[in-house]
Amino acid sequence: MFDMEELRRGIEELPDKTERALLAYGNTAAAALQGEAQAKRPWTDRTAHARQRIKGYCVKTERGVRIYLAHGVDYGVFLEFAHEKKYAIIYPTLRRRGPEIIAAAAKVVSRE
Repeated sequence: MFDMEELRRGIEELPDKTERALLAYGNTAAAALQGEAQAKRPWTDRTAHARQRIKGYCVKTERGVRIYLAHGVDYGVFLEFAHEKKYAIIYPTLRRRGPEIIAAAAKVVSRE
């Protein structure tokens, strides 16, 4: 027998379920970005602070979910933009992995 009430509850819960799934994926993707950026940094560690303080994280916004990858040291901007961007890691990592992350996020949303 078909339970219309159960269907209605399922439909009402769908946005929350999708949001939770997308946040879970976002956290996983952010951690992967962080790990890749730390591993593939183009500079030689002197103190390891720049490498250790690269952070990937995911937050819920009004329009959905946003994934960040950022330096945690004040000289991170110099690593990204000085010396003709020779030591940049944030933008190259996002550029390389971004399309794959967006495609996977779209799959998460379409499955829910």
